[in-house]
Amino acid sequence: MSARQPYPLRELAATLQYELGLQAVASTLHLGGFPEHRPDRVYVLLDPSGYTAIEGEQALPDDDILKRTILLCADHPFEDPGDAELDLLLRAGAVFVLDARARLAMERVGVSARLLRPGYSKSLDRFDPDATRPIDVMFLGSHSLRRTKYLSRAARVLARHNCLVQISDPGPSRGGPGPLAESRWPLLAQTKVVVNLHRGEDASLDWRATLDAIHAGAVVVTEHSSGIAPLVPGEHLMVAGPDSLPYVAEAVLRDAPRLARLRSLAHERISAWVPYALPVSILRAAVVELVGEPVSPGASLGAGRPEPDATDWTAPPVAAESDPEIAPAPGKAADVEVALESPAWEALREPRLTVITALAGHRTQVELTLDSVASSRLREFELVVVDGGSGEDTRAGVEGWMGNHPGVAARLVVTSERGVGAARNAGLGSARAPCCMILDPGQEVYPRCLGALAATLAAMPEVAFAYPMQEVTGAPDAFVDAGGDYLMSFSGWDPARLRLGNHIHAPVLIRSDSLRQVGGFATDPRLAGFEDYDLWCRMAERGWGGQLVAQELARRPESGSSSALATIRPLPGPAATALAERAPWLLSGALR
Repeated sequence: MSARQPYPLRELAATLQYELGLQAVASTLHLGGFPEHRPDRVYVLLDPSGYTAIEGEQALPDDDILKRTILLCADHPFEDPGDAELDLLLRAGAVFVLDARARLAMERVGVSARLLRPGYSKSLDRFDPDATRPIDVMFLGSHSLRRTKYLSRAARVLARHNCLVQISDPGPSRGGPGPLAESRWPLLAQTKVVVNLHRGEDASLDWRATLDAIHAGAVVVTEHSSGIAPLVPGEHLMVAGPDSLPYVAEAVLRDAPRLARLRSLAHERISAWVPYALPVSILRAAVVELVGEPVSPGASLGAGRPEPDATDWTAPPVAAESDPEIAPAPGKAADVEVALESPAWEALREPRLTVITALAGHRTQVELTLDSVASSRLREFELVVVDGGSGEDTRAGVEGWMGNHPGVAARLVVTSERGVGAARNAGLGSARAPCCMILDPGQEVYPRCLGALAATLAAMPEVAFAYPMQEVTGAPDAFVDAGGDYLMSFSGWDPARLRLGNHIHAPVLIRSDSLRQVGGFATDPRLAGFEDYDLWCRMAERGWGGQLVAQELARRPESGSSSALATIRPLPGPAATALAERAPWLLSGALR
């Protein structure tokens, strides 16, 4: 296989090596192309279409070598193969697939394929019925709009629990194992329920993901799937429609005896009924069949593409401490005045965090946002609302809200400066807490949000900010049609992504000192709507980073005309020019 193919293939190779070893077949894994021919050597190429997509057609060996090669097609379903792919399958010594439907599809186009269905392997067994499982629900999978659509719809339920949602980019690896690598095993061993959503319209069960969960003792809750047998719904796993999955998961979580029973029965079933040894014995038989195939002297082994730079991009320069562009910390300026304080403001001497909201939009939107903050489980917070010319009705709504919530430490400040950046900086001048949450009107946080973000910053002093995944509300389908997604802020911090657009959106919890050190938010009128994007670029230049809290803990209304779309996929214009002036390293990407 190629070193740049997805990591799960490497683990599949390791499992097959273990199982073949039990059947007295020695094996080695090669990541740098086909090794030299030997009379006793047979080749297995993992995911041939993925291999050639990465390494190129020239990486394939001559037909003499292909006749001694088993192609293991790991992707399914198999539909409408191209001429080159079909030709490769027909030239190989043997073809194996992991899915029964893929085998039938291959037979329809004249390819004789054998089934290598994943099963129980002692090398993967991490089952411990008495393990502590602090993660209530987990989802692990590659990105697709179908998945983010149903995960977004599940947010109201999942936000009530300690969840972990890891969404990886499909396609070649960028040099690291990623969220679907070996690090998932300790996470699975700490998880009560794993949710399975189909990536596309194919409804076959993801057997590898299901077996991983059962090997680790997690209970699988999947949408309706084909090929579930010999697992029995309701006895070894739970099955429901995609919109019902979160409710089924929650019901199982509330029934501890049933959860334990499902866990144990599923593990017993795969170890007794689905041993990996049986399909691997068929693979072993194919090896024996091919070992006698002759190879002409000098047969080419192919040559893959040169290994790219591990980073695949030039990191932004790290700003020196004496960088003159770092402005002094924003403070209480002459044009900022305190208009109103709640009785609880002075009573709360040491808030854990400050929520800053710059007024904009309709009064109802603002009140929804403030209501969501007031319902937070973490109570040691203060609220700073900044009025930069929002209108009398919106301001009156805030004053009324503060009067109805005297127990919330809240302050309303007024500034004559205009723009989101200036308003947020005015709020920063009133902030007394070590970290600030930027929350825009219309956005809402779930009750666990403030506590989860604050705990993350407390546990990770090396990061400057933390941010949650967000459910998209309003008109999500129109937002997606215009280039957005059903979830926002679901990607981990990666400065390289900033060259393509902004992938981190408010609400974000930022260390107050870090925010002051970089001079707060941009007030350049050209950067209106790009204030967050600009901040992440300036932090990246200083070598600072953020941390994704992989839970859906916030929600924001979007539409097909949302201003967020301009930063997700920025186009040349005044904002791009201003960003490039402040961060020239962005020019190698979409803003070039």
